Amino acid sequence: MITLLLTGCLSSGAPTPASYASQSSPASELRGLWVTRWGYKTPDDVRRTLHAAADANFNAVFLQVRGTFDALYASPIEPRSALQTGTLGQDPGWDPLAVAVEVAHARGLELHAYLNTFPLWRGTEPPTAADPAHAWSAHPDWVLAPAGGEPMALNDGYVFANPAHAGVRERVAAVAADIDRRYDVDGIHLDYIRYPGRGVYQGPDDMPGLSDEPAYRGRLQREWVNQTVAGVSAVVQVPVTAAVWGIHTNAFGWQGVSQGSPDFYQDSSAFLARGLLDANIPMIYWPVTDTPGERLDFRTLAQWHVDHRAGRHVYTGITSEADKMTPEQVLQAVRVSREVGADGFVLFESTLSEPLFGALTAELLSEPALVPPMGWR
Repeated sequence: MITLLLTGCLSSGAPTPASYASQSSPASELRGLWVTRWGYKTPDDVRRTLHAAADANFNAVFLQVRGTFDALYASPIEPRSALQTGTLGQDPGWDPLAVAVEVAHARGLELHAYLNTFPLWRGTEPPTAADPAHAWSAHPDWVLAPAGGEPMALNDGYVFANPAHAGVRERVAAVAADIDRRYDVDGIHLDYIRYPGRGVYQGPDDMPGLSDEPAYRGRLQREWVNQTVAGVSAVVQVPVTAAVWGIHTNAFGWQGVSQGSPDFYQDSSAFLARGLLDANIPMIYWPVTDTPGERLDFRTLAQWHVDHRAGRHVYTGITSEADKMTPEQVLQAVRVSREVGADGFVLFESTLSEPLFGALTAELLSEPALVPPMGWR
């Protein structure tokens, strides 16, 4: 098994659907892997992952280097993650992002710095003292709270930062700008660029008297997320991409599905239509169904996102986790991504099996491909 966690990438100047469908290995296509912060412990782990990606004719890796307002690189803004040493703020003696950039570029891969945006902390115990101090301790007013209610409590999952707070948006932008300035990355990739769920949440202190009418507050909450995306793009020179909810809005009459815009206040179509970022990577973690248009059909959702890309890029996010997709379903999703005219794809899973990796390379990635250019840049 090759230990990996995969997500998105970016592209442009897309070939037509017909040209994609006719080629087992298109000359231009983003082929990305999402590598999460749990996917590596040592420099050799990073090297093995990047070499495996290059050998398999992928062309971009999204390496997660920010999980919960902490850093898996040498940051002057946020404390080092405890993942590698067990102690928040402790230097593990190596810099994953620096290692990854060096190896990726030596192998002809793009390396995108992958950042969780709004998850502030995870777990039932608060962050320990560190230098720099963790934001949960230094800025308790950043913790998300329902309107008129108490801030989110520590729990087994994430506590979120409040997108309505200008300090939160400024911190996200500052982290991205610092990485872009000091590391030769090829892009900034945002995940969890959303609220944790449906609700009326606290607004900024400088806007008292906000209506709690859900539709009105929902529009504001989507706009605060939009402003966060715009703030990142304004301060970096490299492309900015985002992992987004697979179903933007339920335009298909499906029962019991979660939607990015009304449920999580993530208007991913506005990210592209307003030029706030360069590419969306919708997380379409379901297979192609036997009948087009059936509930959670991969083809239907991929086509919707491609149809709403507004001249920017869409890379389909595909999972290969065994409980969600079989190897053949993963291969079929890549084929369909090409057929509908997506600009590429990104794979996500905790362990990518050798048989699937080999099948992808042999059947669909037999030749290297260039990352499509972004003409608007």
